[in-house]
Amino acid sequence: MTDIVSVLKEALELEKQALEKYNLAIPGLEHKETREAVEKYAEDKNQQIDALHWMILAEAGQLDGETTPAAATEEEAKPAGKCPFTGQFAAMGIDMSKMGEMMGDPEKRAEMMEKMGGDFTKDESAS
Repeated sequence: MTDIVSVLKEALELEKQALEKYNLAIPGLEHKETREAVEKYAEDKNQQIDALHWMILAEAGQLDGETTPAAATEEEAKPAGKCPFTGQFAAMGIDMSKMGEMMGDPEKRAEMMEKMGGDFTKDESAS
């Protein structure tokens, strides 16, 4: 496992901890608007966590050559990849079949992350 994959896994765990805190806070929120906003934020955070999980697998090279448990033959396999969120990624303009290529190229990775709604143009490892 590369150092960057370890760093991403640590970041993923922090995101999961943050999501847990948001979910703990929601029942105690007094204002409807605040509750709805935090619920929406938590829902978005959960989707980002799912996406990051698949990106980590791609970065670690664990998506190539795998078969889906439900697909007994290649005809039954999802053509665009094994990720259950492929359709959602496609709606954001992200082609999951090119995930490994995107993650290996910093410019393509930044473009993909921008499509997902984040500003990941800064190289945090340079500091």
